Amino acid sequence: MKKYLQIAANLLLYGVLLYFAYDSTIREPDPWFAFVVLFLLLVAAVISFMPSLHAKRVSPGEYPYED
Repeated sequence: MKKYLQIAANLLLYGVLLYFAYDSTIREPDPWFAFVVLFLLLVAAVISFMPSLHAKRVSPGEYPYED
């Protein structure tokens, strides 16, 4: 159930970012805000599609690398 809530929250956040991208590029052009929003979408897509960028089994207070 928790996984479905995370998926729904991500879809909602991506939807809001897409709306802001549409609003800042087509409805009322604002190049700086459009750049920031599109950059955020690009970073989110890169992190989502590159599994090597995801943290694996790291908990707060735990050092993730062996000395």
